[in-house]
Amino acid sequence: MAAFFLLTVVGAWAAWRSNPLYSTRATFRFVGVVGLAIAAVVGAIVAAVNLTSRSSPVVTGATLGGVILLGTLALIWVIEAASVPSVLARPAGGKLVTVHRAKLMPWLWRFCAFLVVTAALALVLPGDWRFAAYTVGGMFGFLGVVLLFTGYVAALAFDRSLTSVEREPWLHWRYTPEQWKTWSDVQVARMIAAPRRWVWRRDWKRLLFPVIATVGGVYVFNPGQWLWDTGYLGFLIVLMAVIVGVLNRYEKTAPLRFHRLLMRAVPEAYFGAAGVFADGIYTEWQTVGNYLLAAGSDERPPRSLVFRFEKTIPGAYSGPIEVEHSVLVPDGAESDVARLQTALSAACPSARVTLS
Repeated sequence: MAAFFLLTVVGAWAAWRSNPLYSTRATFRFVGVVGLAIAAVVGAIVAAVNLTSRSSPVVTGATLGGVILLGTLALIWVIEAASVPSVLARPAGGKLVTVHRAKLMPWLWRFCAFLVVTAALALVLPGDWRFAAYTVGGMFGFLGVVLLFTGYVAALAFDRSLTSVEREPWLHWRYTPEQWKTWSDVQVARMIAAPRRWVWRRDWKRLLFPVIATVGGVYVFNPGQWLWDTGYLGFLIVLMAVIVGVLNRYEKTAPLRFHRLLMRAVPEAYFGAAGVFADGIYTEWQTVGNYLLAAGSDERPPRSLVFRFEKTIPGAYSGPIEVEHSVLVPDGAESDVARLQTALSAACPSARVTLS
């Protein structure tokens, strides 16, 4: 765990160091703000412990749990606010779009249904089973509140940024139903024809190193319990194979999911100072975890613009990944593409922009 934590920290630092928004001043400012926020939360927890030291266990537990929950939410808000670059425009007044926040609603209803089920079980189950229901409900309830709050804060930031793009766009393209259907079919066909990232017969050897490292680690650091270690390792290996299989299945169904996304999306594209919104997907040009690497033109019919981003995956220690986003170019938009070339080159000077 210590090694994974160290690799995660090193990977995050390397990703941030290569980001165009990196600066020593911004780094020290972020560390200082987050450090003060952590100190404030720790102080609040210590104060809560001292104030409830003579109270009943129920009062002490409830107070401490509430302080920890509120402190966690406050830290999430501080980290999000401190990491949002000031160069991104934020709309003043008016109604915000709800594109990203609306995606959280199904998860909110599932979370509420889970709480209702666990509460009902806690009321009807006897003895220790009731305690188990309380424990599971409290643990997942805490995690659910934290995750939903984190998702809402991030979604709100995206909706604000997207609103600024739609209010003051560099370009706004609309497509006919025929153009949109053709574009959707072409993109799905290209996804199906693209080489798959994982093929069992070809890539099974890539699992050898993690399996050998796991086996060696368990037997070296926990000697003398061969039966227990063997069963534990068998479970880990099966779990690893299941995860790879699920990811492989997820990749196979990606074209179908993307086609559904395109069919639900509004047939239009926005380009603005903060990012690009097309195919129902919004991507900002430059953020702490995502920035534009290159932009070019794909001359295959129908013609499209291709934007290549580098994206940092939270918690990953293997480094950032590259993501492409293609946008259909309507007929007679040569002058628009030239304007986008100028605006994007000025907004993202570190990116290689060759649209025209």
